[in-house]
Amino acid sequence: MEDIEFTPEQNKTWAELYRRQVPRIEEHASALYLEGFRLLQLPSEGVPSLDQLNTKITPASGWTIVRTDVRYTDSDEWYRYFDRHEFLITNYMRSWEELDWTPEPDMFHDIFGHLPFFMLRRYAELQEMFAPAYHAAVSDAEKENIKRLAWYSTEFGMIREGGKMKVFGTGLMSGGEEFLNAAEGRMNYHEFSVDNVIGHDKVLYEQHQDLYVIESLEQLKTELARYFDSILERAASK
Repeated sequence: MEDIEFTPEQNKTWAELYRRQVPRIEEHASALYLEGFRLLQLPSEGVPSLDQLNTKITPASGWTIVRTDVRYTDSDEWYRYFDRHEFLITNYMRSWEELDWTPEPDMFHDIFGHLPFFMLRRYAELQEMFAPAYHAAVSDAEKENIKRLAWYSTEFGMIREGGKMKVFGTGLMSGGEEFLNAAEGRMNYHEFSVDNVIGHDKVLYEQHQDLYVIESLEQLKTELARYFDSILERAASK
């Protein structure tokens, strides 16, 4: 899809969200995210173009950013893009009234929340674990488990760094009130494990009450591999 022109209202919303969120991430975000954020150098006053994003992200991690006018991409389609190392960002921007929290992923979430991480090859390797397992899954229940594992790690996860709990999930990273509630200890926190997460439904239209905490990027990869490898080995044996 070709790039688009953004309206003054969309750029105004971006600039205000950026102004609000940068001090928060500097205090509470994972060091991994902050490393990628500094490398990506997102513009503060308006929505970045695809060229601005891909000029930096593709050489850094091998991923390509693709725009879509679809508001909700179904999981099968989403993971087909992931298989090609393509990350979809929506053209939708939240309204001015939804600055603090939006139940629907918008372009600020997609770009500000996700894309700094894609400046890091070691994080891209984490994301590359999901699509093969998803496509090898043999049931809707297995696919749902994979989606929950992504949801409570890459989207709404926390991480321990230097003895402190930091925000890791991209859904939190781009949110206002929910970000602060997560960062300042006002939620219920549980150890991230496959067994803990797969029985916990995703929370879609309200703020979370329960979050899961990883110990490191490598610990998360190891834990996910416990579940994903069994799916991939079964598929390979057929």
